[in-house]
Amino acid sequence: MVTIKQIAEMAGVSTTTVSNVLHKKTARVSAETIERIEKLLAENNYIPRLGLNALTNKSSKIISILINTPAFAKGSAYENPFYGRIIGRLEQILREKGYYIMIFSDKNVEEIEKMTLGWNVDGIISISMPFTYCKKIAGLSDKPMVAIDMGELPKEEEKFYVVTSEDEKAGMTMGEYLISHGARRIIYLANDKHGADYRRYQGTKIAAENRGCELDTRWLPVEMEGRQEVYRELLKYAGTDTALFFSTDRNAAEMISFLRRNHIRVPEEFSVAGIDDDVFATIVYPELTTMRIDVEEKADVAVDILMKLIQGEECSDYIYKTKVQLIERESVRMLQK
Repeated sequence: MVTIKQIAEMAGVSTTTVSNVLHKKTARVSAETIERIEKLLAENNYIPRLGLNALTNKSSKIISILINTPAFAKGSAYENPFYGRIIGRLEQILREKGYYIMIFSDKNVEEIEKMTLGWNVDGIISISMPFTYCKKIAGLSDKPMVAIDMGELPKEEEKFYVVTSEDEKAGMTMGEYLISHGARRIIYLANDKHGADYRRYQGTKIAAENRGCELDTRWLPVEMEGRQEVYRELLKYAGTDTALFFSTDRNAAEMISFLRRNHIRVPEEFSVAGIDDDVFATIVYPELTTMRIDVEEKADVAVDILMKLIQGEECSDYIYKTKVQLIERESVRMLQK
């Protein structure tokens, strides 16, 4: 395999110049020299020896992606479409910027912490990790860090960069929509009593209180058998002015399938709504009315902030909330008032 030294000799420049071109530090390199070096790199199929940089104090061009698998996930985090979508987007845009990703995923946050601190990375992006651990890792690693979603959001004065979505607004918007379609009772079903699920509940609660609508909650078990019991108990509300609102599309789609197996029509006998607008919203029948959470935008904003921090720039805000959007499909109908 060709080395940087050999490329430098072919181009008639120093190894430092070749390294600068490789790492996009070309402010003092002429366009002609950049073109010559890049051509030689391509012709000789040069492959960066990332492993060596990762073990030294040099820039490794690696961004660490930390995923705290949710407690409600039966297996790994990747059974949830959210993680596949956001990792795919992060990998794409970071690669375009000359970086590679290293993923650490576990339910045990301390194990993630240990693995992260053992590598020399240029920056860290955490996903669904509690703020306490994010703050600890950021302090110990001395690397720029941005969090995507977390349980309890930090206070502005804690000066920690977080990218999330307008979860309260998502809950409130869908709550108002269901009420405007005749729902006098909303049953909110979620996996977790914390984080985004809970913030979405708080928004729904505001809508219900403002419009005089009854709001009930159900917290869904991890095991399918437990969820089936919850769904079975809800069958008594079929044909009434009750709407089911799930904190995720996955569980909403699961409920629609359950209702069909029990010969209950959606939306004729039950209006069902979700949040996410992921793959489950459109593969189920009838297609799901939901709130769109722009996962790709979260990744874009997180990378933009991290790149600025790596370059020593400052960002004006600490908590960034991406927009949400109501998507009307077929699973909610207008009830007679």
